[in-house]
Amino acid sequence: MKTFTYILIFLLFQINVFGQQNCETLKDDPKCYQACLTMNQESMHHQGSYASQKHLSDAIEMCPTLSNAYFEKSVAFLKRGMFIEWKELMDKAVEINPEQHLSYRAWCQFSFLHNYEETIKDLNTLTEIKGTPFIGVGQSGDYDLRIVLALSYKLTNRKDKAIEIIETAMMDKDYYVGLYDYLHLGVIYLENNEPDKALESFKKQIEENELAEVYFYLGKTYLKLKNPSEASKNIQKALEMYKNGRKMHSNYYQFTDQIYQRDILDLQNITG
Repeated sequence: MKTFTYILIFLLFQINVFGQQNCETLKDDPKCYQACLTMNQESMHHQGSYASQKHLSDAIEMCPTLSNAYFEKSVAFLKRGMFIEWKELMDKAVEINPEQHLSYRAWCQFSFLHNYEETIKDLNTLTEIKGTPFIGVGQSGDYDLRIVLALSYKLTNRKDKAIEIIETAMMDKDYYVGLYDYLHLGVIYLENNEPDKALESFKKQIEENELAEVYFYLGKTYLKLKNPSEASKNIQKALEMYKNGRKMHSNYYQFTDQIYQRDILDLQNITG
């Protein structure tokens, strides 16, 4: 039930962000109303095509304050790895409507550009604007944005802050645990020299979503606790699950704490 609810929140968020804009809200401004209608026509063409981008450029020319036109135009550049062009357009969208576009820019900074300091700035700004603990989910639907914020602190070597954010989020009565939340929390505990808390978190991850990564990090935790037999057992389990495809995977980016078969084999060699 929790997983279903989390997916539902994500789908609603996606509809809100990516659905065609309701142009009727701009009826009082004829130029922006027409620009909105022109912008919505871009969906009739292949994303990033000349026709699609021209509709968006025309919309921007007619109504320079139409933030969604900048946003939609930026996406094609992101998907082609043209990050400078993407960011110029995305920055303009955020400037016009930060509440609507900050979460997307933050997610892209985190996932594709690995610009964690900028991710932190964006998500902290969004938190101030919204004034609520829950500020949305990442574009993939895998993460509450509070976890993205925590991982950004972890990846800039502020692990105590990362732990504080995740623990606080998980105490929220309306919080829904994501697919990898306990895994990430456990890894941060492990890196912060708190192996007992790491073990507890990894066991919760297995209950939520069993995958190769959790057994890999369990193996590392047991090695730290000087329990080689348990370490070996979990590392072997990680290898089996990895070969069966039970692992973190995305066609677009690498997850934080994601592992590869070589990582498992190297750790297996350490245990003998």
